[in-house]
Parts: sequence; C-alpha cells; structure tokens
Amino acid sequence: MKVLDKIIEIIMAIIPFLGGRQKRKAMFEEVQSFTDLVKGQYGFLTEQLEKVLKDYFEMSARVKEMHTELFELRSQLAKALEMKCENVSCTHRNRQANHEND
Repeated sequence: MKVLDKIIEIIMAIIPFLGGRQKRKAMFEEVQSFTDLVKGQYGFLTEQLEKVLKDYFEMSARVKEMHTELFELRSQLAKALEMKCENVSCTHRNRQANHEND
C-alpha cells in the first residue's frame, strides 16, 4: 500500500501542471476513483488470501492427523491379520508363537 500511496502522491503533484482547471479537476476525480478502486481490490484480495492460507493450514493439519490415523490402523490391521492366521504353516503365526514363547 505504501508504494501505491507514493505513486498517487506523484500523480497528484503532476496534475496541477496539466491542462485547464476543468481538465485538472476531471483528472483528479478520475485518479481518485481509480485509487479507491485499486485500494478496494487490494483489500479484497488480501482478505481472500488470508482465507485461503487459513483453509490451507487447517487442511494440512487434518491431512497430517489422517496420515497418523492411517498408519495406526495399518499396524492394527497387521496385528489382527497375524492373530487371525489359522494355518499351521503360516509364517505370521509361527513368528507370533515364537515371540510368545520368548
């Protein structure tokens, strides 16, 4: 915003040297309305960017939680499959039996 304000100051300083009084007044009003428009758009875009960043970080946190939960569920599933193995020659069952005997 500071750069924009400096540009506006420069334009306002130049306007008095251009054309007649009516033309200067019209140019001043045009510059003023353009300035208001740019400031309004800048404010709107800043708000939108803040919303996007907030949503991004919230989603990032949720994804991280989901990854953690997914890995926990994967390890629980692996343990459950080992316990479910009923085949005597099942390698998972043999490993589990060996760990229980230790």
